[in-house]
Amino acid sequence: MGLSSPSTPRRVCWPSATFKAQTTCTITPLPSLAGPGGAFDVPTPKCPPDRGSSDCVTGSPASFHFPASNSRPIPVPVPRSSSNDTVSSDLSTPPLTPDNGSPTSSAVSSRRQNDALDFLMTIFPRQGLSAAPFSRGVAISAPNIGVAFDGVVLQLPNKPKTLYVDGKSAQSVSIRESIVALLDLADESLECSALVIVLERSSPALGKILHSLMYVGGTVVTKPPFEVDPAFVLVGLEI
Repeated sequence: MGLSSPSTPRRVCWPSATFKAQTTCTITPLPSLAGPGGAFDVPTPKCPPDRGSSDCVTGSPASFHFPASNSRPIPVPVPRSSSNDTVSSDLSTPPLTPDNGSPTSSAVSSRRQNDALDFLMTIFPRQGLSAAPFSRGVAISAPNIGVAFDGVVLQLPNKPKTLYVDGKSAQSVSIRESIVALLDLADESLECSALVIVLERSSPALGKILHSLMYVGGTVVTKPPFEVDPAFVLVGLEI
């Protein structure tokens, strides 16, 4: 066997630990989170609810300002309503004394409410008390009448306003002249629509008085508003 010749020795070089491989690093800046297109947008400063100032209203400048003033408000007086005056004038009673230019130159005065109640209870003994709230006592006198007449103005609901006069003094005066004067007073001073003369059946002059009253247009009242005491006769005249 032949032996091979020994090979030529070779040098083997290992990398030295002192040598390092070169590394290239590239730094790419990330987009700002606070900038446009970022993940978050920085909110625009706004005024807190119900606490905004005059310089900032919902993130924008205010469009107007109110000047500060230390002056106190001047109270404005409120005029009072005149409804009370209107009501009082509407409820006021008609004038009891006619004008000085009245041809009768007479006077109508008020009587006490108790006197009016007594008169009503005499004529209407059963319903006089119920009629009292709708009545007003009066006393009538005039130069052309001769004597004073006492009576009651009765204004019932849905009934004409009527003057009831006590006719006890009728026998001592001129009936015709007295009735004309009473009709004028009832119309002008009391604004009544009818006149009723109350006569006593027991009067000896009843027939004469009835004749005189019927002569001037009077008629016996057959349908009075209340039941009349049989001792009296009512003679009515329209105004």
